[in-house]
This record gives sequence, structure tokens and C-alpha cells, in this order.
Amino acid sequence: MNLLYRKNIGILVMVLLMLFSALTGTHRGLSKLQGKAEAVFQLGEAGDGIGIQSDLNERLDLAYNLVTIGRKYLSAEDPMLTKVLGTREQLEQAQSPKAKYEANAALSLAVTDLYKALKGRSLSAVDAPYPDKLYAEFNSRNDTISHDPYNQYASEFNEKLEAFPASVLSKLVFIGPMELYQ
Repeated sequence: MNLLYRKNIGILVMVLLMLFSALTGTHRGLSKLQGKAEAVFQLGEAGDGIGIQSDLNERLDLAYNLVTIGRKYLSAEDPMLTKVLGTREQLEQAQSPKAKYEANAALSLAVTDLYKALKGRSLSAVDAPYPDKLYAEFNSRNDTISHDPYNQYASEFNEKLEAFPASVLSKLVFIGPMELYQ
């Protein structure tokens, strides 16, 4: 009886170790894949710092520069200026890829309105070329974002998460699907 009891305990310990090993391996593997996709968002595919986040940061700066020019020709309380600054702040505070996407879209609309308003004004010779340059660079950064591979990495991660056994084990290790930048 004592030998049978020890054997059952040994089997139980072995099963628990196998379960622990499977969960640990799943968590480590999925975390690594998730981290790689997150790094692409922040640092770019090559890890050179040129990812969606760096382009969003540039768009924030360009929007602010356009506001600086706008302050010279519009009143400080002009709704277009406050809208750009407000949507700019929303983008700065956004945490998730989806929230950043939505805030970026709102910033695009606000900047376009401000740009059109400045184009209809008589600007000084010094300021005249800047709205076009800033707006072109602002849109260029959005074009660069549209070609970024982050969504591909996040989609591939989500596909792996839906496949068996990750579909079951991921729930046990609290790893969920990634948000896309859209």
C-alpha cells in the first residue's frame, strides 16, 4: 500500500511538472512573439527606431509647428488652433494602437482644417513656405505609417494565438490578442 501511494504521488508530481512546463513554455513563447510585434510598433522592423511611434511623434511635432505659425495669423482662441492642440494631446495620451490610430485620424482632420485656413491668408514672406512644407511632411509621415509592418506582425501573432494548443493555453497564461493599428 505504501509503495502504491508513493507511485501515485510520483505520477501526480510528474503531471503537475508537465503542466507547469507547458504553461511556462507557452507564456515564454507567446510573450516573445508579442514583444517582437510591440517592438516593431515602437522601434521599427529593423530596430532602428523608425516605427509607427516615431512617425506619430514626428506628426505631433509638425502639428505643433503648424500651430505656431497659425498663432501669428489667427486669434489665440481660434477653434482650429484649439482643435489641433486638443487632438494632439489625445494622441500623446493614447496608449493602445487602436487609440493611437483614432487620435491620429482626428489630428489629421484638424491639421488639414488649419492648413486650409492658413492657405487662405496672406502670410509673410518668411512664413509663406512653411505651411506647405509642414503639411507635406505631416502627410508623408502618415504614408510611411500605412506601409509599416506592425499590423502584419500583430496579425500573425493573433493567428498563432487562435491555433491549437495556443488557443487554450493562452487563456491560462493570460495572453490575449494584440490590437491592430487601424
